[in-house]
Amino acid sequence: MLRANHAVRMGLRAASRNPELSFAQALIDQGGHMIALLPPALGVLLVASVVRGEALLATVRAWRALAVLGWPIAGGLVVALAIGFTASMLFWSGALPLLAADAELDRRPPGGNFAVLLSRGGARTLVAGALVWGLSTLFQIACGAALLLALPVLLLRPSAALFATAALLGATALLGSLLLDLLARLTLVRAAAFGEPATAAFGKAASLLARRLGALLTVTLAFLFLELIVASVAATVTGALSGASMFDLAVEVLAMAPRAAVALAAAAVFGWLEVGRMGALAALAADAEGLIEPPAPPEPAPVAELVVEALPAGDP
Repeated sequence: MLRANHAVRMGLRAASRNPELSFAQALIDQGGHMIALLPPALGVLLVASVVRGEALLATVRAWRALAVLGWPIAGGLVVALAIGFTASMLFWSGALPLLAADAELDRRPPGGNFAVLLSRGGARTLVAGALVWGLSTLFQIACGAALLLALPVLLLRPSAALFATAALLGATALLGSLLLDLLARLTLVRAAAFGEPATAAFGKAASLLARRLGALLTVTLAFLFLELIVASVAATVTGALSGASMFDLAVEVLAMAPRAAVALAAAAVFGWLEVGRMGALAALAADAEGLIEPPAPPEPAPVAELVVEALPAGDP
């Protein structure tokens, strides 16, 4: 049985042997963020274009513009999120089989297969991703709504029982989101790498999650810890640049270039870690199917040699 630490090493090794996957993942993440920010940015520009005249008249025009642009901006956000989600699912439909093959072969898979794998499994992976991420989103919305409803009750009638219930609800939301995220990733692995339909991939992913829960949580926490380190380093460097250029417009403009470089470097490392995490999960899924040879244990040294080596070295 494959251990969690060995799965983490296999995932990071697969991400390092296939750097183009990490680069593509970073581009998809950054592109998705930029597309999602585009509708609000355009809305702000349109509102700013009608704000003119006296203060009262400008405020009225701004409120009218916001009322008119509310639904178009919301629709633009939904479309932007759908584009980013579709691009991510199509990427994993080609990347996950390569990561699973890397874990099985213990070397880089042959090149030129990404487009073939994408054409064969893109639709299947998109359906599976919509199923599991939709379930995760509904769970988070339900937990958030429950917490919002519990807040006024706690303010009006505070009690120990209500506080304990709210704490239990928050813990359930946190743990449930973590488990559903794991279930979603395993479902993508089953659908993309093993060619299973969405319902079968969901069922087998749930079975694997129940059987290897400890190893899967260990892998997840390990990569979350690594991502936290990267985020801390990036925030520290960005904060140092901001502190050095405070209250100086010229220096602020010059500091934009190193900030962009830090952001791009952090995105590349985050992409590498994300590919490594999916590679580790693919290795655990392949191990559950008996496709990965366990590492051979080191041969113990003979007892006589251990005794002789332990003797103090004396003069002849």
